Amino acid sequence: MATYFAVSFFVNGIVLPYFPVFLRDRGLSGEEIALVVGLPFMLRVFSMPVITAFADRMPDRRVLMLVLMLLITSAVVALGPLTDPTAIVAVSLVILILSYSHGPLTDTIAMSLERRGQGDYGKMRLWGSVSFIGGNLIGGAALDHFGVPAIYTLMMIGFSAAAFATFLLPRPGPMPTVQDAASLTILRKPAFLAVLLAGGFVQSSHAALYGFATITWQLRGYDEFLIGCFWAVGVVAEIILFAYASRLPQAIKPTTLIFIGGLIGVVRWGLFTVDAGAIPTLLIQIGHAGSFAIGHIGIMRFIKETVPEQRAASAQGTYVILLGFAMAAATAVSGRLWERIGDDAFGAMSVFAAIGVVILAITRSGASRLPTLAGSEARAA
Repeated sequence: MATYFAVSFFVNGIVLPYFPVFLRDRGLSGEEIALVVGLPFMLRVFSMPVITAFADRMPDRRVLMLVLMLLITSAVVALGPLTDPTAIVAVSLVILILSYSHGPLTDTIAMSLERRGQGDYGKMRLWGSVSFIGGNLIGGAALDHFGVPAIYTLMMIGFSAAAFATFLLPRPGPMPTVQDAASLTILRKPAFLAVLLAGGFVQSSHAALYGFATITWQLRGYDEFLIGCFWAVGVVAEIILFAYASRLPQAIKPTTLIFIGGLIGVVRWGLFTVDAGAIPTLLIQIGHAGSFAIGHIGIMRFIKETVPEQRAASAQGTYVILLGFAMAAATAVSGRLWERIGDDAFGAMSVFAAIGVVILAITRSGASRLPTLAGSEARAA
């Protein structure tokens, strides 16, 4: 599982920071780039229910993951010769929609292993972050030495390798028997959905980072290798958090972890508007361990503690849909503001993190009354 995270996250380390640069080189405007980056989060409202419904009914979720990766790789091949902006936007949307649908299934399989006591989610997931750093650094160096076409080449290599890596995934074990009707209907409870929505707003505050950080750093005069280092430092902090996630006291509620991540996000994006130099930028990037990793661990714990494995993929899909609404809005806002006010657009991301914090505060009592898993699954959680 750790190996699969590593292989599949390498290409994420190329796409997230450098795909907007590729699109800009192909002639797309800032608003078109924001459309490509943000619209897939909204379109997953339609794709995720179908994909996760299949996943929860399939005896082997690895088959569906292989199909998704093959479709993504085919779309990347089709993107290469395109020059028409409309066609580039269309194919890019396919690539990102399928990529974003693939990630929750990976988390579902990893969490299934943790439920059975066969792995530590944080320690498996951290190898994805390590590989993400490799993609950042290699992508930055390749962009510096060989230009934008190198980004497309690395995407081809990365997605192809991820397709082959699906054969490394562990075979699924038997589903545990769940007799608690409340657990089976958890996805329809307003408090449950509110927590997922809050987590989505906290994570959506990273929209400007994903869409415009690299371009912003370029305009501030930083070279490509240093920009790769900026990305890498944030992920190193994330890796350390994942490595020690299992040591976070179980007494700390998952909703509290999400709340902390949101507060860190509010501060981080406010600081991001200021170009204080390379060292302060590196320090601000360390905040990724808080604004992203702590919130992500909180969401994963929350789903594991309240949702039975038979509904795990659907729960991940529900979260992705709610995240999609928030991310689409945050990306649209960041794209429009970045075109007009430049790096001050990052300040708007503090608002999205703050909305997540407010939702958690409002729904705190309702979330505390949600049923938790009993029996063997509760002990695994």
